[in-house]
Amino acid sequence: MKVREIMTEPLLTCVPETSLAVAARLMGETNYGTLPVIDAHGRLVGIITDRDICLAVARTNRNALNVAVHEVMTPKVFSVPVDDDVHAALAAMKEARVRRLPVRDESGHLKGMLSVEDVVVRGLEGGGINTAEIVEALRVIYTRVPAIETTATDVDLTPG
Repeated sequence: MKVREIMTEPLLTCVPETSLAVAARLMGETNYGTLPVIDAHGRLVGIITDRDICLAVARTNRNALNVAVHEVMTPKVFSVPVDDDVHAALAAMKEARVRRLPVRDESGHLKGMLSVEDVVVRGLEGGGINTAEIVEALRVIYTRVPAIETTATDVDLTPG
């Protein structure tokens, strides 16, 4: 089974100059948690998530209308070719520990989005993947890896 058979399309995108407020509104209206960021030629240049937007707004005193997507987006984006096998795409999700992958053609143009949900719903229905593969991928993707290991003795818990 190929990625093109189960990916989500049409795809909602934004450009680097889009404000966080507009990106968040688009996500809310369409129930998307991620927006691929494309350049003027339709090539993938980044990705932004609803979590990225929340954290950016929380750590700044700027209005979301005055913060551009390019200031917050992740520029290193893992993606898969449209004609890739679903098994290879699931392996890429595991390796990158992501739940969504933009799907591109051979010239780098965005064609769709592949999510774990797409793999679960359409991949299982189409017989292209089995539950054991999905469970293993989810186990890897959702394993929490602390950025910094701390112990109670490393943290000052005294009020003050």
